[in-house]
Amino acid sequence: MPASALTDRVDAAVAAGAEALFAHRRADGAFVFGARRTSPLNTAGAVIALHFADPRGSAEAIERGVAWLCRNQRDDGGWAMPGVPTEPLATAVAAAALRLTATGPTAPGPTGAHPTGTAPGPTGAHPTGTAPGPTGAHPTGTAPGRTAPDRAAAVPAALARLAALGGAEGLPEPAMAALCRQLHALAGLPYQGAPRRLPLELLLLPGLSRRLLSLRLPIFAAQALAQAEHRRRGPVGRALDRLAGPRALAVVRGAYEREGATGGFSTDPWLTALICLGLARSGRAPDLTAAAARWLRRAAGADGSWDLMPLDVTWTNFATAALLEAGHAADPRLVATRAMLRAHQQKEPFAAFGCPPGFWGFSSPRSWPMALETAEASSLLFRLPGGADDGHARDGIAWLTATQDSAGTWSLCVRDSKPGGFGPCPQMTAKAVGALLDSGAPPGDARVARALRRLAAVQRPDGSYEALWYRGGTAGTAAVLEALTRAGTTDAHRRAARRATDWLLRTRRDDGSWGAGDGGGPGTVEDTAWALRGLLAAGLPPDHPAPAAAAHRLLEAQRADGGWPPSPVHEYIRGCARYADEGIATGLALRALAHYRTAARPQEGS
Repeated sequence: MPASALTDRVDAAVAAGAEALFAHRRADGAFVFGARRTSPLNTAGAVIALHFADPRGSAEAIERGVAWLCRNQRDDGGWAMPGVPTEPLATAVAAAALRLTATGPTAPGPTGAHPTGTAPGPTGAHPTGTAPGPTGAHPTGTAPGRTAPDRAAAVPAALARLAALGGAEGLPEPAMAALCRQLHALAGLPYQGAPRRLPLELLLLPGLSRRLLSLRLPIFAAQALAQAEHRRRGPVGRALDRLAGPRALAVVRGAYEREGATGGFSTDPWLTALICLGLARSGRAPDLTAAAARWLRRAAGADGSWDLMPLDVTWTNFATAALLEAGHAADPRLVATRAMLRAHQQKEPFAAFGCPPGFWGFSSPRSWPMALETAEASSLLFRLPGGADDGHARDGIAWLTATQDSAGTWSLCVRDSKPGGFGPCPQMTAKAVGALLDSGAPPGDARVARALRRLAAVQRPDGSYEALWYRGGTAGTAAVLEALTRAGTTDAHRRAARRATDWLLRTRRDDGSWGAGDGGGPGTVEDTAWALRGLLAAGLPPDHPAPAAAAHRLLEAQRADGGWPPSPVHEYIRGCARYADEGIATGLALRALAHYRTAARPQEGS
């Protein structure tokens, strides 16, 4: 296809894509993609938490959740979100939820989760294996529209599928494997390995516990409190638990109060369920347990399921970045968006994580701090009209400056977090570098130089980079490549950029698209868009076969409504739970094509 014909098509696609994004702009300026993102993992987690926190008061919510899980179990026996291959974590947690709820409401006893101090066996805590419930509960303990054999068969089918997937022990996140062992022990299901001890005394060292646990700190505190209540320890261990218990409660209560005492934690049903479960089993802070249970009941959908957390800030960041690239910086429709981003910046420190003020979370003005959202929102505010004088953007840069790791990278929210998990991330680091440059920092700025020096040092042997929130190597490699070519000044930077470029070119699929970069699975809109931007930033001309083919693939994938179809490239829990997101897919595709158009137009006129 001649270059002019391709860019004419790109023009039309950019115009349609921009209007597709604007169609999702809410009155307050936020871009919100309203299709439900129902999560089997969150549904199972909420059911388990309510079973321990308030089984009788939550009987209807529990039963509706169980019914949804039964209806949505796949033919292979497992669960995952739509479009995602069956996942062992969701399957393991759902199996525990179904087994636990078959025993009916039971109150935590002094030595265990149940009055007997043992997990329920196959026949349950009641002679019939059914749960006594209020009027309207199903006397057989089955979900509406399901038969007892259906529900009874669900758990064995789930366990068989879990074993075929390698079991919970095959999960790449040790914390999630440990959680599955705990839940299966509580439910009387088989599990491998000994339950993991959570050292409550770690919380006596606030700085160390933050760096080791990061975002998991409140969850760890609640779960460790529960374990301390039920695990036998010697005199020294009991003394340490007595000393650390108030600290653990303070961590959880501090997060609870900072979020407005709603009962929810980071507007996330999964995080809320895990904290609620720990508190319920500990017998401590019954007011927090009750509030979390109420929040979970309110968060349930009409069909009995629970969704993923909302992503108001994340969606708005992706949409606004694309619209700015497409030439809409002065569009009056973005005036409210700028106000929304400013309103969502958090002006109070987050004591649990030792975070200063000035950050953004992924959803509400109360969600937990995220370096990625902070970098992206700061960058956008600088690039909107009048951005050079935007105090909110400056506060975001101050937060990034304060939280830069000693090595020069950025972790999720806690400075110098332990590598892995929520520790240093090349893609987040590249985004923070971009925000610094957009703020007016020169390439030689000490913060930028430290970050690029570290990025060059942590490049994988094959030339790729990882990203915390996205699977595979394409997202991280493209983001770092853009940062290196934008601000790199040394031979080491240039070598790293060449190797990243080579990796992207090597991993291009035969049809011109990109996937995860591992040779498996189909190409995706998201990966193709990331790769296209990275290669253009690296200096490849628009008529080079790789960028031209990527643009063609994105054009072919665009839907009639102007948007783009999503793929499950996003990590909800690293390596354990994924999801697809229409707003992010459309934002990425539009931004990449708009960048391609900008690069191609001058070339056409030369």
